[in-house]
Amino acid sequence: MAVTAKFVPDHIEVLPNTPTTLTLRLYNDDVDTHEVTLSVSGDLGEHVRVDSTTATVETNQIVDVAVAVLAPSSIVAGTYTITAEVGLGVVGSWQAPVSTVAQPVVVAAATVELAAYIDHTVELAPRRSRGSKRGRHIVRVANTGNVVVMLDIEAQPTDGALTVELEPPSLTVAPGSVGESLARVTPSDTYWSGPSNDHGFTLLATSTEGRCDELVGVYQQRPRVPNWLGPAAAGAFAALLLGAIAWFALLGPWVSDTADDAATDAIERDRVALQDRIDELEISAAEAEELPLGQPTDIRLEVAPTGGNAEQDTATVDTGTILSITDIVFENPTGAVGVVSLRRGDDVILQSELANFRDFDRHFVAPFQFGDDVEIVLDVQCRTPGAGESICPVGALLVGFVDDVD
Repeated sequence: MAVTAKFVPDHIEVLPNTPTTLTLRLYNDDVDTHEVTLSVSGDLGEHVRVDSTTATVETNQIVDVAVAVLAPSSIVAGTYTITAEVGLGVVGSWQAPVSTVAQPVVVAAATVELAAYIDHTVELAPRRSRGSKRGRHIVRVANTGNVVVMLDIEAQPTDGALTVELEPPSLTVAPGSVGESLARVTPSDTYWSGPSNDHGFTLLATSTEGRCDELVGVYQQRPRVPNWLGPAAAGAFAALLLGAIAWFALLGPWVSDTADDAATDAIERDRVALQDRIDELEISAAEAEELPLGQPTDIRLEVAPTGGNAEQDTATVDTGTILSITDIVFENPTGAVGVVSLRRGDDVILQSELANFRDFDRHFVAPFQFGDDVEIVLDVQCRTPGAGESICPVGALLVGFVDDVD
């Protein structure tokens, strides 16, 4: 029959927050010594602790393992079951490790009666409220026991000057929860001015078990017009009056003169800036009329570097001539990603990201000029070829005029 297990006793009563012990008794009537492993589960499994998770049970031996149950007050009172699972393993005569052969699991169960624990706290927040027309308070009930708490709340004003309304007048609070009731305090009469008056009231919170908590609060009734309003209004009026006098007598004329001067200065600055711009445009137009254009010509440069590489294509201006480029068309038909540069020898005159365009053109009023024996360089750095491509094919068409050097 091997090892048997049972709880002793198998039925216990437990008080919340109070540790209670029982015994898990193991008996081995097998010819082999067993090394057992112990684990606890069930309704209260996480609140049950065993003295040891392993035990060695020899032939015809009884081994008792202490088990403690500690149920917090947040668990609802009632009947629960705890279960102990005992895994069996065979130990050889030389005390070898537990056998790897699958062994049966023995189960023991015990019933736990968790006794009722009734407790709660009641508070009034705030203790003192203020206002001219009404006050607000909260009755807060926290259930610290393990059974439902039901309370009736009754208001008892200490004088006839107040009306207290409760919403709701009764509370039902589950274990571990908090319930609230709103208390509205309203004075029977209001007044416009005068000193503040304190009105006391009492709330009685009575539970179905007969416990009664007395909550004392105060409502401070204030006048509808605050006492500080008159002096504040007089001070504000005096400040406005002084401000108006200062404005019309001093600040107004000064602000007006300052604004007029600022406007005159701004107009003069705009007029000067506009004239400077007109002069620049006239100079540019005059220079453009004097450009040595000559005979129309065009040059095409093409490169196709692979991904991660760069490639150049060059053209050299003929000796004794000057090349004026008025139009440039960049071509990126596959949508490659990288950088394209157009250089005059070692000087970069245009640079752009390939990802910013597929094909685009540039036109210039004053053309780029290339002297004789100067190289025109198209440089492309290919970072990522376009979809389905392994290269970045990029071209540049340069259109302009060629003329002899004077």
